[in-house]
Parts: sequence; C-alpha cells; structure tokens
Amino acid sequence: MTHRSFKDKQGKLWDVWQVHPSQAERRFSQRRHNKEELTDTAERRTGLDRRESETPHTRKSDPAHRPLVAAEFAYGWLCFETFGEKRRLAPVPEGWERADDETIKQWCCVAKPVARRPSGMTRGTDDVKKIG
Repeated sequence: MTHRSFKDKQGKLWDVWQVHPSQAERRFSQRRHNKEELTDTAERRTGLDRRESETPHTRKSDPAHRPLVAAEFAYGWLCFETFGEKRRLAPVPEGWERADDETIKQWCCVAKPVARRPSGMTRGTDDVKKIG
C-alpha cells in the first residue's frame, strides 16, 4: 500500500493513503435497526443464534459478502489524516502515487471532512456512550 506524507501551508503534517472498498470498515453497512422499525413478526435472534446466518456461508471475497459503502466510495478513496482531522477524496485520482506535493495538497483541500467522535467516546446501538 502506498503511503505519503506532506506538510500543508499551516505546517500540519498529513498522511495520505488509498483505501479500497474491500478494506472498508463494517460501520458503513446498514446493520442496525431502530426499535420502532421492528415489528412483532421481525426476527429476534438471541444468544449464540444471533451470529448465525440463515443463508449458507460464502467466501469473504464474494462481492455479496463485502461491507456496503456509500456509492461515491464504491471504487475506493484517498484518506488524508492529520492530528485531529481526517478527510476523504473520491474517486481516487489516477496516478496519485506519482503526483507532486502541490497537487496532493490541492486534493487535500477539496477532500470531504470526516466527522470524528470525541476522544473517549464510542458508538452504542442507540446513542453515544462515554467509555470508562
């Protein structure tokens, strides 16, 4: 995986790398339901059964088994990260690995900011909860 670093005009050190959808985290998938959406007929598996699938298990390389990502990120994105800030640029510019630093800086400026949770916070099923 190609990884680059650069300093912006304010002197912040940024890291940039390409993310492929097959490496996307599970948080992009629609896997949680609001309690209001569940009906009396909705399946409510509990205990060890909740992890079992009703369909046969397939290889993770099967596209149907991959996590869902937003359409704009379907073919990957560049991730720009500095202390306290992260941005995404999609689609990935062709030959980004060979681009000069000025071009990388320009792409960072137009990349979309990623909302980050405050330090020490984690996402619960219905709300955000403070850790420890």
